[in-house]
Amino acid sequence: MMGRIKAVGTATAVALFLAWPASAGARVNWVCNVPGEGLVTFVSVSDAARHGIDTANAHAGQTFNRQFGEECTVVQTDH
Repeated sequence: MMGRIKAVGTATAVALFLAWPASAGARVNWVCNVPGEGLVTFVSVSDAARHGIDTANAHAGQTFNRQFGEECTVVQTDH
């Protein structure tokens, strides 16, 4: 349980850090398929933050998959 709380806390911190300066032009989303919940968008950022969200997905996304069975991807929208 503590591991899940720690992972959610880490994801929240990453989300706030990445989304804070870029919410107006958000075009890149970090989306996870959460068992029992479906698709959940954790972070929405501008194109300029793409590297950061890809890095978060590479690390936290793997942890979420290993510990909770969540499949996370980075999705670019068309607006």
